[in-house]
Amino acid sequence: MRYHQGNIKKLMKQFYLLFFVYIFNGSFLFAQEASEKVNDGDILSAGIAYGINFPGGDLKDRYGENLHFSVFGKHITKTNFLYGIDFTFMFGNDVKEDVLKNFRTPEGFYLGSGGLGTDVFLRQRGLTLTAMTGKIFPLKAGNRSGIKAAIGAGILQHNIRFLDDNNAIAQLGGDLRRGYDRMSRGFTLRQELGYVILSKNRRLNFDFSFVFFQGFTKEIRPVNFDTGLPSNASRLDLGFGLQLAWILPFYINSSETVYY
Repeated sequence: MRYHQGNIKKLMKQFYLLFFVYIFNGSFLFAQEASEKVNDGDILSAGIAYGINFPGGDLKDRYGENLHFSVFGKHITKTNFLYGIDFTFMFGNDVKEDVLKNFRTPEGFYLGSGGLGTDVFLRQRGLTLTAMTGKIFPLKAGNRSGIKAAIGAGILQHNIRFLDDNNAIAQLGGDLRRGYDRMSRGFTLRQELGYVILSKNRRLNFDFSFVFFQGFTKEIRPVNFDTGLPSNASRLDLGFGLQLAWILPFYINSSETVYY
């Protein structure tokens, strides 16, 4: 599947639309919460999130902005401390590092194994697996909605993916493409600051957050084929993003336990 620039812009517009829907729902809920029941007790939750990231540090030299999709599970205590696991998949089509320059003609065309021109597209792929902890600070007594602050640590991995649908470039076939993909992996820190809505009717539950990460990574391939040089430099991969999440809560030890 090919992600062209138009597709990324379309996805970004969808993200901003979801953000405004979130703001509208939050305002609507504030107007109605006074007559609803207090959400007490612990909460076990699962959810999905969609967001956009802006790279910094060494990551900015290799990629442009990208989108991400996440799945997560959290435990929120009755005192609003939270603990959880987050898995995030990142994807984008802005790859700045020119790792296939040796396969192009002076006119900028890629040459396949038969000497004919061919199309090759470079894409960003990445993932993180992070353990998180933090706290929700309600703005009103008896309300579970509030400002969320969380920190976490885990693993970050990213690489360049090659889309050569015709398999025209033999050097990108099979395991050979690993010599060009700049696969990097390492320890990462993550911070989230946002606002969580846990509605008193327990039906609309969202989380909008600013997300920051700092990856202390290293390229894991022994050599880069395009340069012939070892691939062992340490990297500082930074990122900042916005994320909108939908939460499915299961209340336990509550004065009125409700399951969905």
